[in-house]
Amino acid sequence: MTGNKKIARVAAAAFLSAALILTSPGAAQPAAATSLSELQQKQSELKEKGRALDSQLQKLKDDKAKQQQYKDALDQKTINLEQQIDSKNAEIRQLDADILKKENEIAGKQKKIDEDFQKLKQRVYALYLTGDASNLEIVLNAKNIMDLADKTELLRVISEHDTKLMDTLKSDIESIQAQKTAIEKSRETVSGARTALEQDQKQLKTLSNEAAKLIASMNQDQKKIESEQEKSRIDQKAAQSAVDQWLANYYASLSARNSTGNGGGSNAGNGGGNGNGGGNGGPAPAAQPSDRVATMVSVAQRYLGSPYLWGGSTPPSFDCSGYVSWVINHSGWNVGRLGVDGLSSICTSISSSEARPGDLVFYNYTYGGLPNSHVGIYLGNGTAIQCDDPGVEYVSLGSNYWRSHLAGFGRLP
Repeated sequence: MTGNKKIARVAAAAFLSAALILTSPGAAQPAAATSLSELQQKQSELKEKGRALDSQLQKLKDDKAKQQQYKDALDQKTINLEQQIDSKNAEIRQLDADILKKENEIAGKQKKIDEDFQKLKQRVYALYLTGDASNLEIVLNAKNIMDLADKTELLRVISEHDTKLMDTLKSDIESIQAQKTAIEKSRETVSGARTALEQDQKQLKTLSNEAAKLIASMNQDQKKIESEQEKSRIDQKAAQSAVDQWLANYYASLSARNSTGNGGGSNAGNGGGNGNGGGNGGPAPAAQPSDRVATMVSVAQRYLGSPYLWGGSTPPSFDCSGYVSWVINHSGWNVGRLGVDGLSSICTSISSSEARPGDLVFYNYTYGGLPNSHVGIYLGNGTAIQCDDPGVEYVSLGSNYWRSHLAGFGRLP
């Protein structure tokens, strides 16, 4: 791609307006008050807005999908925490039951000790009456079994059996008390774990609520964008209709001029061309009817801005011959997918002075290629529409690049 070609692109849109409006002296002008370039500029802006809305909507949908996945993960984690909390509550209930059981066991042991203690006091008192114990005050004033056990004088008068019984009861109480303490510690640990889970659950619910609010906001944004998209589609359709109407008026005026013998308007930008574009030779057939040309140009313009793709033959991407084949196949012909040589072979070669809108224009040695390396659709007045790097665009055949590579024109059958 040369620098001249890049410069040509910059001027192409402006040149198209002049090329299609300015005809040879005496030519009739379209009745439309707005120029084609203004209509096409509006159409281009609406298409760009449509693409921006499509991109914006897709990004929003992607973001919403990610946010929904995030919320779903939070909700699943919240459910899991709730199950863990339920498990901790069941564990705490069991520990409470165990604590109550131990308290009952301690109370039972204590009652047994109290009963045995009273019996022991009676036995000691009996010993006292027989004179085997001194200081009855020790027994009568003892506060509890522990106090009594510390009284060395009394221990000397208690039988070995009584001593073992008291020691056993004392050991049982201590054991049960230790078990109760261990259970209470476990309950404290489980209760602390439950509290931590409840705090985590509360945080997750807060995050989930925030995610839900964001998703709701995204849904509103999506509805707004979709509404704007619908309006954009309506505006684009109206813009296309305006362009089609302008072109219909223009080609009707061309048809009227041709019928009166004025011709004109075919200047190929002084780009030369030796008539080698077609392969059939012989007298040139009549130019395409204006209604077919209008259809052809309308179809061609639908894909303005479509990107170039080598070998591409269907929307949204084309190469040069794939684009031309697609346009003519959707404008009344049925030639299939042809390459540049194939398109050239079905055309009748015509000179640049004979070229009319709807003819094909052929180029040599473009992109470092061979003869018949590129093809476009001639619009008249030195302007063509074609697919090259970077995509479908208008070009001026009067630019240095295209003039230097112009091979000629061909008329479709």
